Amino acid sequence: MHERSDKTTQQLVLRSKQGDLPAFDRLVRRCQPYAYSIAVRLLSDEDEAEEVVQESFIRVWKHLGRYDHQQKFTTWLYRIVTNLCLDHLRAAKRKARLFSPIDVNDDVEAVSDARNLHEVQVDEETIRIAKALTDRLPTKQKLVFVLRDLEDLPVSEVSEITGLSVGSIKTNLHYARRTIRSLLEREYNIKSVEL
Repeated sequence: MHERSDKTTQQLVLRSKQGDLPAFDRLVRRCQPYAYSIAVRLLSDEDEAEEVVQESFIRVWKHLGRYDHQQKFTTWLYRIVTNLCLDHLRAAKRKARLFSPIDVNDDVEAVSDARNLHEVQVDEETIRIAKALTDRLPTKQKLVFVLRDLEDLPVSEVSEITGLSVGSIKTNLHYARRTIRSLLEREYNIKSVEL
């Protein structure tokens, strides 16, 4: 969001804090696409993402009094969304350990082994595959990769959202990118992808 829209968002937040429900409705409609984008990329499930976003805005309404105006509202919102997503991911891992193993390859469609980056440019299919491969990253790496590379947030904002140090973010991002590149090359014969 650019500066003017940030001011509009802050005005809506102030009015919402005073109990203005129409202002809060506008705030939700304004920020919901961004929150959903992060949730669906972290959870890889549209229904779960919608559920998390709804729960996030319920928490925003309940805890609006705690919001510090020195911080960007979207950063605060993204922290709530990512924390709820991480809770869902942890619960899914616990459930998976209790009931059955999950084959992470089921969600990724195969691409012809003959494909090579020298024959085709990095296109939407390659990007789609890379996004699907994020499910195979450890949770912290996935979180950082989604926020920094897929959502294009600055490292400083990723740090505010996650509570991780800049060094930790850079380290996790390095390993995430390396893993994605390796998986693209090994499983899809797609080489030299810039991530």
